[in-house]
Amino acid sequence: MKILALNSSPRADGVSKTAILLDAMVKGMREGGADVEMIPLRKKSVKNCIGCYTCWTKIPGTCVHNDDMTRELFPKWLESDIVVYATPLYHYTVNARMKAFIERTLPAWEPFLNRVDGRTHHPIRQKPPKAVVLSVAGFPESSVFSFLSSYVNMLFGKGLLAEIYRPASEIIALPVFQDKAKGILTAAAQGGLELVQSMKISKQTIDQITAPIVEDFDAFANMANSFWNTCIKEGLTPAEFQKKFG
Repeated sequence: MKILALNSSPRADGVSKTAILLDAMVKGMREGGADVEMIPLRKKSVKNCIGCYTCWTKIPGTCVHNDDMTRELFPKWLESDIVVYATPLYHYTVNARMKAFIERTLPAWEPFLNRVDGRTHHPIRQKPPKAVVLSVAGFPESSVFSFLSSYVNMLFGKGLLAEIYRPASEIIALPVFQDKAKGILTAAAQGGLELVQSMKISKQTIDQITAPIVEDFDAFANMANSFWNTCIKEGLTPAEFQKKFG
């Protein structure tokens, strides 16, 4: 099985909670025997789709942009059995970098209009890979992912194998929560293994990945607000705070 794991976080490894969860999941996939390539999109040139439809008319199936998406990422995307779309939740859906990647997969479709089950579709030129969506958010409620879930279900339809959403993700790297974080990451690895073995993740494993870290919202909010007040008072970004105070 060939799997392409895309991480659209702008943060570097060790800081990106998207990467922490994705790394655990990929570990499980590789243990299951899958050939997994991880690509941090922040290191790639993926220009925005300009809506010129050159890929539908003048050079069908090929984008007009000569960048990393055209030369490298799109061919790898087409060759994959599964693509993991790992994105931080910044504004209730995929972030801008992942959205640019998704829009640039347009050459895999043709411009004609077909209707299937009462919905209009473009016919497929090149069959897209199955999809897994992974996302993390700072808010503690799982409901924060509801718009993202609606979007990816509309986008991928029956090709969507699993959705992995981790709320309150910013605190999984804090030493005081390492026991709970270990359980979450172990479950993420199990989810990766299950995907390779059965093309799905069990509800039990999903529940373990999304298990609450902090039950008391007031305690969670007080901790977060104290952190931000300190950053503001000291004139520090979160990364600078971590470097200064550990």
